[in-house]
Amino acid sequence: MDDLVQTGRLSRKRYWSNKATKWVVGLGGAAVIGAITTIFAYLLWVVAPILLPASIDSHLDFAVVERHPLLVDVSENGEAILRISSQGILEFYNAESGQPIAAYNLGLNIKSAQRVYPTVDTYALLDEQNRLLFVSTQYVVDFDDGTRRLTPKLEFPFSRKTQNMGDIQSFDAQWLDDELVIASNVGATVNLRYFNKVEAGYPLPKAIEVSVSSLVDVTSLFLGPRNQWLYAVSASGDLDVIGIKPKNKITRLYQGSLATNGNEVTAVTALLGRYSLVVADDAGVITQWGIFVSKEGAQLEPMRQFEVERPSVRIITEPRRKGFMAVDGQGDLTLLYPTSGRVLADFAAGLSPDAVIAISPRSNLLVSAQNPTMMQTFHLENEHPEISMSSLWGKVWYEGYEEPLYSWQSSSADNDFEPKFSLTPLAFGTLKAAFYALIFAVPIAIMGAIYTAYFMAPAMRAWVKPSIEIMAALPTVILGFIGGLWLAPIIEEKLSSVLSIFFVLPAGLFLFALLWSKFPEKFTARFAGWYGLIVTPLIVITIYLAFDAGPFFEEQFFGGDSRAWFRDVLGLNYDQRNALVVGIVMGLAVIPTIFSIAEDAVYAVPTHLVRGSLALGATPWQTLVKVVLLTASPGIFSAVMIGMGRAVGETMIVLMATGNTPLMDLNIFEGMRTFAANIAVELPEAEVDSSHYRILFLAALVLFMFTFALNTLAEVVRQRLRARYGSL
Repeated sequence: MDDLVQTGRLSRKRYWSNKATKWVVGLGGAAVIGAITTIFAYLLWVVAPILLPASIDSHLDFAVVERHPLLVDVSENGEAILRISSQGILEFYNAESGQPIAAYNLGLNIKSAQRVYPTVDTYALLDEQNRLLFVSTQYVVDFDDGTRRLTPKLEFPFSRKTQNMGDIQSFDAQWLDDELVIASNVGATVNLRYFNKVEAGYPLPKAIEVSVSSLVDVTSLFLGPRNQWLYAVSASGDLDVIGIKPKNKITRLYQGSLATNGNEVTAVTALLGRYSLVVADDAGVITQWGIFVSKEGAQLEPMRQFEVERPSVRIITEPRRKGFMAVDGQGDLTLLYPTSGRVLADFAAGLSPDAVIAISPRSNLLVSAQNPTMMQTFHLENEHPEISMSSLWGKVWYEGYEEPLYSWQSSSADNDFEPKFSLTPLAFGTLKAAFYALIFAVPIAIMGAIYTAYFMAPAMRAWVKPSIEIMAALPTVILGFIGGLWLAPIIEEKLSSVLSIFFVLPAGLFLFALLWSKFPEKFTARFAGWYGLIVTPLIVITIYLAFDAGPFFEEQFFGGDSRAWFRDVLGLNYDQRNALVVGIVMGLAVIPTIFSIAEDAVYAVPTHLVRGSLALGATPWQTLVKVVLLTASPGIFSAVMIGMGRAVGETMIVLMATGNTPLMDLNIFEGMRTFAANIAVELPEAEVDSSHYRILFLAALVLFMFTFALNTLAEVVRQRLRARYGSL
């Protein structure tokens, strides 16, 4: 007989069946471990580039025609280098080979040249007659016998030069929203010219001219954001901030000094957006000064400081980001970024003190006109400068804010925007949502599981347990839809009624239990195990009475307006989609999971333990507390931990039933944003391989590691509880 065990050995059929089962189970377990490891490895692979350091490397040296350089720049795609010389010649060179591409002669001598903020392809050229000429560059790509060719072209956005502006010493130009503003100075006298409704290709309209006397002897001028104010800086670092909008109400907003600790200022420039100034001094300290303007005036505060090896004599800003590069007296380079507060990289470039320097729009190339006959390029590896541990998890002082704070705001319509990538509000929101959901779900689920497994009649349990477990299959998007569009408006309208339920319902159940205890035992014994069915109508009636008594409670306790009372008395703002809604709806999603596991754990307690306890004289409640719950505690604890993991990873409910705003407030009447919801909302719109994209993957990695650590802790505690109480 092949199916019998003979001479201590299994039959051939049984042997191969066991062998196949062993391999199938082993491969399944290995596949699960492999899948988890692969997910972790992929997340880490996407996140890893933000951990890499920045670098500066010498790229190319090439000779050029001898001319005195005034300005250098790099095209948007990084393929062409522009040099503007004092002879009025614009020359273009290939950024990879240094070979000349084209040259244009404007036929005039140039005194100075600079970019027109905020564009990167328009330049203001000041000629010897103190007139400004505006030039834009365009690049046309075509193919010649299959060879890609880049052809630069000049465009003149306005068809004539400005009139003679006098013997100016410095100027700044800003072309924004069809308005061109030019600020220039002669000593302490600042002249402002407003050109309204400027259109490309048309003559400049007649300027509105305004003169204002600065309190400092101006050496540098910087127009503020959106032409709202003007920075006038002297050689010694004295600063005068002048409000220049509206034009007919020029006001002085601030007057002070940029020098710190009595040190001499060596370089000043404005960062992208013009909301802050970067100042270097002779002590090797670089300070970012932020300006905060209100109706009462302006205030200047040192937001952060950097220390470099030697005093900086030049500061070069990035055209499209908040970063900047400091150049010291020996021509060495230091790359820094304000938001992250990091000194990113340094390089002993040995540039000439008079070198004309610019950073490309994509911040991956630095070009320097070393002298009239030589140009150099440096490769910059600096993809994610705004990311650091402090910017991700600590408070950051952002431009326009009066103090450091936690903030997540990944995008804006303004090109001068400073990304805010703090993960702390998202972590807080994740824990907040899980906390309120578990407060609602854990008591109901565990008490329901205990009652169902220990007290409920078997016939009723056969209906109740599958009914609750099948709720776990309900799509969370449906729950989120119900919570956001149906429940949230009801709670907002009937807030006092909803809150009264938490008091009226327990009181009603207590009074019913007290009344039930007065009935004869012969009567109550008939309904043993069916109390849940008896209480259900009472719960419905109590909730109805609570809603009916809501206006009375609102009038008696909240002065007729509960939301206003919470706001005025307790300082709690009310949002329609808030943590209360999320707690209720997500609690309903978590209850089936906790209930099912906890109920199985209680029901699985060996009956001989229960009968033995009862036989020794213990009451059912004493048996429950001293025997059943202790024996089932590993399973109950696992149920709570799995429910918490379920709540932490929930996406659709918190996405639809909360305001989805990254606030850091325990207020139950305000919303939050969680890791999962944030990833679902922003990942489809994130640019691949950008800092935003990688930080979203970092959030996924943090969420993955958190749930992994939570499950590991749950397993450790469960094993200890099992070892302690498993011998009962």
